[in-house]
Amino acid sequence: MHIARIKVENFRGVSKADVALAGSTVLLGDNNSGKSTLLEAVELAIGADRLFRRPVIDEHDFYGGAYLEKQITVEVVIVDLDEELQSRFRNNLEYLDPQSGTIYESLPTVEDEASPCVRIRFVGRYDAEEDDFEGRTWFCSPVNDGGEPTQEARSVDKREFGFLLLRTLRTGTRAMSMERGSLLDVVLRAFEVEVQMWENLLAKLRTVPVAGDENPEFGNVLTSIDEAMKRIVAAEWADAPHLRVSELTREDLRRVLRAFMATGTPGYAAPFNHQGSGTINSLVIAMLTLVAEKRNGRVIFAMEEPEISVPPTSQKRVVDLVVGLGGQSIFTTHSPYVLEEFELEQMAVVSRVHATGEMRSSRVELPDSLKPKVFRADIRTRFCEALLARRVLVAEGATETASYSTLAKVAARSNSTRFARLDTRGWAIFNAQGETNVADAAGFFRSLGKQVASVFDKQPAGRFAAISANSDLTFEQPYAGFEDLIVAEVPPASQRSYIEGLIAAGVWPQHISEPEDADAAYAAALGNLLKGKKGDGYASDLLAGLGESDFPATMSTVLEGLKSASEVAMDVGPEEQASETGAHAGGVDRG
Repeated sequence: MHIARIKVENFRGVSKADVALAGSTVLLGDNNSGKSTLLEAVELAIGADRLFRRPVIDEHDFYGGAYLEKQITVEVVIVDLDEELQSRFRNNLEYLDPQSGTIYESLPTVEDEASPCVRIRFVGRYDAEEDDFEGRTWFCSPVNDGGEPTQEARSVDKREFGFLLLRTLRTGTRAMSMERGSLLDVVLRAFEVEVQMWENLLAKLRTVPVAGDENPEFGNVLTSIDEAMKRIVAAEWADAPHLRVSELTREDLRRVLRAFMATGTPGYAAPFNHQGSGTINSLVIAMLTLVAEKRNGRVIFAMEEPEISVPPTSQKRVVDLVVGLGGQSIFTTHSPYVLEEFELEQMAVVSRVHATGEMRSSRVELPDSLKPKVFRADIRTRFCEALLARRVLVAEGATETASYSTLAKVAARSNSTRFARLDTRGWAIFNAQGETNVADAAGFFRSLGKQVASVFDKQPAGRFAAISANSDLTFEQPYAGFEDLIVAEVPPASQRSYIEGLIAAGVWPQHISEPEDADAAYAAALGNLLKGKKGDGYASDLLAGLGESDFPATMSTVLEGLKSASEVAMDVGPEEQASETGAHAGGVDRG
């Protein structure tokens, strides 16, 4: 059993979304792309206890705050139903064609691959007459003559899907509380335990003396209040005020009850949420295991950022354990260590067009020139940052990657009006490892909904055309190599100063001749250093010490173009941005 499709309209920052999932999935995207919104939308639809919360929704849950004009809808399609679930929901079954995504009321033909599914739809709206917000969930089948659903999905129905959203692994006070939807509450429901402790506990608490004879000063205050009351109202109406442990309702107790655990100090226990991260994480995993085992793997776990407060080795173990519990697991992450635990087909990259609120989802499909083995080997060092970013700058090699990153930081500090750090503008730099790979790398990231820029040395016409076709912005540097750009555009005085500093520090490479006292000799020596020690960081080291007036002109143009491109129309999308900025905006003209 797993969620195959999620459709959302007008929920928080998402005006429209249609996301397909293939079993266990990791959702990738930059901050504010809508990953958490998507999971919370699912909770509205199939979270067994979500609708008990008050209010279910409010003004800020509507896209653009337009609660008077719009309603929130969330539709979740659940497939791979076992025979028991198909029997349980026999009156609500529909059939999903996995290839086309079409849903049929009945199985079209025996030969079709359409499989039984259940669709549940949440509808949230503002009721003007009641001046209140309401949210209800329905099975999408059956429908009446007007095409409207007729059967509500109750909490007992939703529990069959076993959906549980953990906003962080360190779930804090709620995990071992008795609040509705807490992990302990879920475990008790999974084991079908009827908690009958409330009445006995309430009766005991009503007789607990908070302050009495043993505290005469407090008693005198209460007596004074009692006497004052009796001077105002009839004696039989007034009762001496007294303190009780709580408001003495079941819901109040649900909020305050906590599980205590041993701390290692003899005879002393502390609340669950005061334990160390390792203890909390271990207990959460143990409780999830209990839920999964009791439900025979019929669970859907959604977990946000399992890497929080967890070291890298434990991140991988947590993901492996949760995925191994059976059922479906859906994660969001910003960690390369978590990402390594998933196969390509389990990765879904989401992005959101901020101008319209539309969410887009793409599967990670590698170009022919990029082998899966290489992708997996380099996922931490090259791919993860770009997969999680909103924008990607594809550079030819390691020298260009380090150099543009360094100069962007220096330039932003020097003149924040003219320049900006690449990372603060959402640009991740990707090392294509060669000029022949730039076009394919650009196309790969563009297919994932990223805004893509490419920077490269002078190229043959055919290769330039391929790069341009796959990029939103192209920056062709008018040199045969990046080292030539540095030698040609960094002022001679800065070159001389840098080289003399290396010589004075005793780190000038012995196999490269020291320059004679002439600018041309220093330029030749610098060229030999950069080409002979390519990839060793000398170029970025030189750039780090430059002032604004000494920045290479070509690199300055590229950085200005990237800053400008990130400011266009609040992310209207790659295609629209290309039309607004020009397909090669900011690029160096081909000469």
